[in-house]
Amino acid sequence: MTLPVKLSAFEAALAEQLPQGDLRAELEGRGLPHRRVEDWKWSDLRTALARLPADAGELVLDASRAPDARRPLMDAPDQIMARLAAALGGQAEVFDLHNGETLTLDASVASGAGHRTIVVRARDGVNAVVRERYSAAPGAVLNLYIHYAISPRAHLTRIIEQDASPDAVIVVTTTMDLSQRAHAAQTTLGFGAKLARLETHISHGGQGATLEMNGAYLVGEGLHLDQTGIVRHSGPGGTTRELFKGAAAHGGRGVFQGKIHVERAAQKTDAKMNHRGLLLDGRSEIDAKPELEIYADDVVCAHGNALGAMDAAALFYMRQRGLTEARARALLTQSFLAEPLERLSAETVRETLMAKLQAALETVS
Repeated sequence: MTLPVKLSAFEAALAEQLPQGDLRAELEGRGLPHRRVEDWKWSDLRTALARLPADAGELVLDASRAPDARRPLMDAPDQIMARLAAALGGQAEVFDLHNGETLTLDASVASGAGHRTIVVRARDGVNAVVRERYSAAPGAVLNLYIHYAISPRAHLTRIIEQDASPDAVIVVTTTMDLSQRAHAAQTTLGFGAKLARLETHISHGGQGATLEMNGAYLVGEGLHLDQTGIVRHSGPGGTTRELFKGAAAHGGRGVFQGKIHVERAAQKTDAKMNHRGLLLDGRSEIDAKPELEIYADDVVCAHGNALGAMDAAALFYMRQRGLTEARARALLTQSFLAEPLERLSAETVRETLMAKLQAALETVS
């Protein structure tokens, strides 16, 4: 026998905004994801939202140009937060990328809970860049669902910046269809919120398709950042490379969940995933769960994970050369976190992200 869930005020208000149907029934029966849900065990969304104002807010999207179309979402996503975004955020805004374009999408919420849905399409042969930035004011909730469709021979570079947002909740759920012979490169720089979750689900078509996922994160006191990525290889001959590095300072919490799923038909898959975490003091926390799920027998797949503290010998060496402890720690942390960002080919973007990271380090080291 399953006991009914007692909804928080936030969940009850959210349910009231939904029409009668499966989504509302699921929310009323189960509530929002919490620590007893395996995929959310380190990111208790229900608790993070329970005491926030339940007022409906507006997710403001400041884009570099107008969308090409607005229409209802054609295919409903599986993830509950994405479904809520689709149900409450109005029509999806559709962007068809032009060859050589850099599209910027700056999403923010000033108050209340804001929801939105975006569709980005890279047609056959298009080479384009999308730069996303997410922020929310204290007490606000940003919930965004974004879908990428990448056609054969298209080349997409996706750059994500998540600003530190104390006392706010940010959930960005992404699905990506990566066609055969297409290329996608994603780089993330995140600083957390009361709870921030950047969740990416990629359907990898194989047959010459390549995927790069790189990310750096730094979480200070009271900030939480969850980066969850699931790559599903469905066709043969695909390549995936992932590198994530993060640091947690006093009272900060980082979460990395990475999974590479290789179906039986995806022979000759070449996939590697690596996560490294740096704990800056005894009251910081990083939780990591890298996974491989392989059903093919002719593959090259590997994953790695390591967590540790700052190298005391390196810190001593830098102090001996006249640096203050705070400056030495900041430089060592920056050096550790730089590698994923250095893989960006665009020098100006790389320098901008590195400067943003350096500025954040000055406040937490």
